[in-house]
Amino acid sequence: MGQAARSADTRARLLEAAVEVFAEEGFRKATIQRICKLAGANIAAAHYHFGDKEGLYAAVFEYAERHAPERVAPELGDGAAAEERLRAHVASFLSRLLDSRKPTWMARLLARELIDPTPALDRFVRRRMRANHDQLADIIRELLGPDASAEAVRLCTLSVISQCVFYRNSAAVVSRLYPELVPSREMDRLADHITRFSLAAMHGLARNGKDVRDE
Repeated sequence: MGQAARSADTRARLLEAAVEVFAEEGFRKATIQRICKLAGANIAAAHYHFGDKEGLYAAVFEYAERHAPERVAPELGDGAAAEERLRAHVASFLSRLLDSRKPTWMARLLARELIDPTPALDRFVRRRMRANHDQLADIIRELLGPDASAEAVRLCTLSVISQCVFYRNSAAVVSRLYPELVPSREMDRLADHITRFSLAAMHGLARNGKDVRDE
């Protein structure tokens, strides 16, 4: 194996070890020493490839982005109604959240960031989550009507997102309360329900006018 190949192999081993350690311990508790020991590499190699712990953590998140599913819902075409686009967006989001093929370390890594955020979460939100949020907000703005306030659009967008995220974060609780309901096996049914529930709420708000318009 040539020098370049050995260097690439060392970098890959460090990254794989870092994924495991950061997912298990979080950024603040993880150490370069443990990562290097797990990777069978020395600290000098870690500094050469990633600079410092922050650089290695940023590389782990870039690695997570490459392994994450597509970032936005599929386009249905210009003629698709807002209701159809909402259903497609919810279904796409649920499939990404509940995909059993997604590496478990990815969910653990993000869960730790939500508990104890670092600058890596800021970058992840900008590069991956913002596009999803903006796409959903555009759909909701259309559903609420041209007079809808920015606040109403924002709150309704977050309400739809919250319903979806609940089935990811609380899947273990849901399956214990309702053994017949395993979220990962019910994505189509959940997408239908969340869409109907959200549409009923937004249509009600739109009819009530004052709840969505700026005063």
